[in-house]
Amino acid sequence: MDSENIHSIERINNKMLYGYIRVSTGTQAIHGYSLDEQKQALMNAGVEEKRIFMDAGKTGTNFNRDGWINLTKAVREGDTIVCYSMDRLGRNFNEIVLSMNVLEKNGINIRTIRENVNTETAAGRMVAQIFSAVAEMEHALILERTAAGREAAQKSGKVCNRPKTYTMRKARKALEYREQGWTIDDIAVRLKTSHAGVYRMMADAKKERENA
Repeated sequence: MDSENIHSIERINNKMLYGYIRVSTGTQAIHGYSLDEQKQALMNAGVEEKRIFMDAGKTGTNFNRDGWINLTKAVREGDTIVCYSMDRLGRNFNEIVLSMNVLEKNGINIRTIRENVNTETAAGRMVAQIFSAVAEMEHALILERTAAGREAAQKSGKVCNRPKTYTMRKARKALEYREQGWTIDDIAVRLKTSHAGVYRMMADAKKERENA
């Protein structure tokens, strides 16, 4: 029996464990985040080496998470992704939450070794919900501060509106990539824009969808 058929049988009979490891800087490797250390921790947790995906990324806008993209294509509903820690899912709080939300939406569970989070359990799901609530509040506060700043600038006679440098087609593409699990870094590189540009495009695409 060939490996593809064996894999198909495994898929039918079992929910699979997958692993994800990432290092984006040399400093992280020095402080216990080396790929080898992460891989060993995941294997000790029961993840087979052949199902561990990795990204040895770069800092800045050149960071490209091909391993993460390939992992999200491999997992199916009911599978579990194991990471060494929550911060392996993204490079900032909002990115971590967005990654978790995309996985949860597709029925994919998350386990972390360092924080001992497991979204297969009620406690783990509660932690994920707390993360989402905090991210939502943080986003609301940013919008509130931005609106207040814009209002103050308008009262003082300053012009705040920035001309758009992208089309709505590009904005829809940014939102589509994000909903597929791409990181902000990946989208920025693909669409040749900044992180702020990606967020503006996604906001416009969401507004268009809501008004449709």
